[in-house]
Amino acid sequence: MKILHLLSQTHLTGAEVYAAVLCRLQTAAGHSCLIVSDTLNVQANARYIPMPIDNRRWLQRVRNIIALVRLCRSEKIDVIHAHSRAASWVANVVRRFVDVDFVSTVHGRQHVHFTSQRGNVYGEHIIVVCDHLAEHLRKELNIIDAKISVVRNGVG
Repeated sequence: MKILHLLSQTHLTGAEVYAAVLCRLQTAAGHSCLIVSDTLNVQANARYIPMPIDNRRWLQRVRNIIALVRLCRSEKIDVIHAHSRAASWVANVVRRFVDVDFVSTVHGRQHVHFTSQRGNVYGEHIIVVCDHLAEHLRKELNIIDAKISVVRNGVG
């Protein structure tokens, strides 16, 4: 299986470490991984492709979507695994143009504001790292149309 890990990292965070460890485990299991992010600060058994996913300007988002659609087609990506809200937003649009599965991992509390409560950008399958985040997504962000799975300390 070909897995694209999508992050909006401008500095080292736990989400990046999580994705890198997950890539090491997935490649050891015979899968192929790519990481697309603004930066990559840790070693990962994956090809890294820099892309300004954190840049939320509309023109840049359109460029990112086009580049990711092309990447998914050329690399025959099976799954996009998004690790941030910005990455999930972009992946949610990309999957409408290519036949690819989509999963998000929510690593921390998300900002609650009008637009975050209006729609689910995380997709139908969401992984959270604790029960508190599952409750946060359901009650504060009104995400009731998705399967939310709690995976505590899923990699290590």
